[in-house]
Amino acid sequence: MLEGSFWELALIFIIALIVFGPEKLPSVARTVGLWVGRARAVVRNLSDQLERELAAEEMRKAAADAKRGINATLSQKIKLDESEQSVNKNDSDTTVKRDDSNG
Repeated sequence: MLEGSFWELALIFIIALIVFGPEKLPSVARTVGLWVGRARAVVRNLSDQLERELAAEEMRKAAADAKRGINATLSQKIKLDESEQSVNKNDSDTTVKRDDSNG
């Protein structure tokens, strides 16, 4: 933000008084104030929009990370299920072979 000491502002006021005169100075000051207000509003809106975009990007990244985690968990569960099925199949094959050898 622009900062100025008292003497800098006083010098600007004196120069503006000389250039515009005492009749026009209030309307010039009002116009300058309106433009400064509009500029601040534009900067504030731009800043808010950038913050929203950053937040949305962070949410997209978090969602992608969560999706990768879910996919990794599902693939591990599938591998576990396949291992259990393999163990169960081996157990049933072993049981059938034992029955055949006992008979």
